[in-house]
Amino acid sequence: TEEEQSFPRVSSQVPLSPKISDEDIEEEETVERGNWTGRFDFILSLLGYSVGLGNVWRFPYLCYNNGGGAFLIPFIAMMLLAGFPLMFMELAFGQYASLSPVVIFERFCPLFGGIGYGMVIVSAIVMLYYNMIIAWTIFY
Repeated sequence: TEEEQSFPRVSSQVPLSPKISDEDIEEEETVERGNWTGRFDFILSLLGYSVGLGNVWRFPYLCYNNGGGAFLIPFIAMMLLAGFPLMFMELAFGQYASLSPVVIFERFCPLFGGIGYGMVIVSAIVMLYYNMIIAWTIFY
């Protein structure tokens, strides 16, 4: 039908790739990417990504200053409604495409290219202060 011709089906083996010919695919070099050794390794990595020093040190202080138990109700509501779905979306998007944040957002929508650069810059800034905090704990 005419609809199927205007919207061709894309193989899930090459996600978010630009339209290229089969000859170009053969010429590209395949990059060896690391894999998880098991499910437990993957879950621990996600836990380390989600729970940081801020959760352990600052969260009880913020709860106390913002109303104690009353603060937990909107916090848990927003965590369930926004936090978990956004984290799962980012995780699924990255695992499916196997691309860096800069490349994946430029291929997904060129207007979103800045989001990928912003994610890399934020990660670099967090890495700087987080490594300093860890160094302080090891030193003292």
